[in-house]
Amino acid sequence: MEKSVQDMAGQLLKWLLDFGGNLLLAGLIFLGGWWLAKLAGRLTRRAVEKGRTDSLVAGFLGSIVRSLVILMASVSAIAQLQINITSLVAALGAAGLTASFALQGSLSNFVSGVQIIFTKPFKQGDYLSFGGYEGSVKRIEILYTILATFDNKEVIVPNSKITGDVVVNFSSNGTRRLDLSYAVSYRADLKKAKEILWELAEKDGRVLNDPPPLVAVGEMKDSSVTLAMKLWCRQEEYWNLYFSMQEAVKLTFDREGVEIPYPQLDVHLKGEKEQNK
Repeated sequence: MEKSVQDMAGQLLKWLLDFGGNLLLAGLIFLGGWWLAKLAGRLTRRAVEKGRTDSLVAGFLGSIVRSLVILMASVSAIAQLQINITSLVAALGAAGLTASFALQGSLSNFVSGVQIIFTKPFKQGDYLSFGGYEGSVKRIEILYTILATFDNKEVIVPNSKITGDVVVNFSSNGTRRLDLSYAVSYRADLKKAKEILWELAEKDGRVLNDPPPLVAVGEMKDSSVTLAMKLWCRQEEYWNLYFSMQEAVKLTFDREGVEIPYPQLDVHLKGEKEQNK
């Protein structure tokens, strides 16, 4: 009886040692594969970029290579644990219908990523707006695209969100039109106010001459006249020009005595004689 117990304990210890060794080796294979996947993805991106291919394509292909290497490392690690891969594949096949529903969104994002790569609606660095999101394109992965917002936040957007929505690309043409409007009082010298806006536009080197700037009366409201100012500039100068022009117009209007009105309401009170009638 004691011998039988000793034999069982010896077999259990041998199994634990064998399994522990296989588990350690499987872990090393997986970690090594993870490191190799990062290296392979990085080398793929560099190789593709040397061929003067768009950096978005390079990043996307690098993501695919990285994912494939991780998948191969995972299969090798499972095999090292002496798990029957054939049985595992058969079990996954039996659960394929359920998995297809679960992975439907991921598959849609992958297909959308391939569509973006081949149709090229934008490139890295382009400033996009869609579905309430705005930002510059940093890179595109297998399932999602990463944007950097104006205040340097990182927005991760599923690829299917991009292909299924209306996307506005502010960078594709290289230039943008800056639309500004300023309200001046009805008592103000309208021609003088327009001359001020023209001078500010002509003195700023960021304002393009082609197409030419436009300064005109845009609207006549209850208590003010609205002057429309439309300027063309390079896409990267848009916000700098916007903020500096706002300040310059305010300071110049104040210095030249051009009144900027604010909403007001005149109240007329009846006199006592009128009230007694």
